[in-house]
Amino acid sequence: MTATVDSASDSLTAALRLPVWRALVDRAEALRRALPSRPDDAAQRWHWWQAMSADQQRHAALMEHLDALCGHLTGRPALGYAADDPLPLAAVEEADGFTSEPVAELIAAYRARRRNGAEGQPLEVLQPGPISVRAQKAPVTRNPSA
Repeated sequence: MTATVDSASDSLTAALRLPVWRALVDRAEALRRALPSRPDDAAQRWHWWQAMSADQQRHAALMEHLDALCGHLTGRPALGYAADDPLPLAAVEEADGFTSEPVAELIAAYRARRRNGAEGQPLEVLQPGPISVRAQKAPVTRNPSA
């Protein structure tokens, strides 16, 4: 990839970071206002979570996701996203539809650049996302000497 493409991609990323961050903050704040206050204490948070309806729990999970992406955009890398990715595709996806028309056009250009890849890297490397961890049973081993 040439330096011209790199600098164009960097300028596109720079142009999108603030509007994407604002859209994410606005969405998270709207969800926060619609939900009961989230306590700071872990035990109280568990009761808070249990007291909510399934719909409220989905909104709370989305709010947490948006908060994590906002943090990533401001220099606090979110779990499941590459620390050196200044604008994860998940942040762009969450902001899409919540921005102005000029920003939507920039988002389309950004997606096209990500889709085409950078420096020949496969698409999977360019689109990190949350890591899904499933509980797995450890294999049962029998101690022959027991």
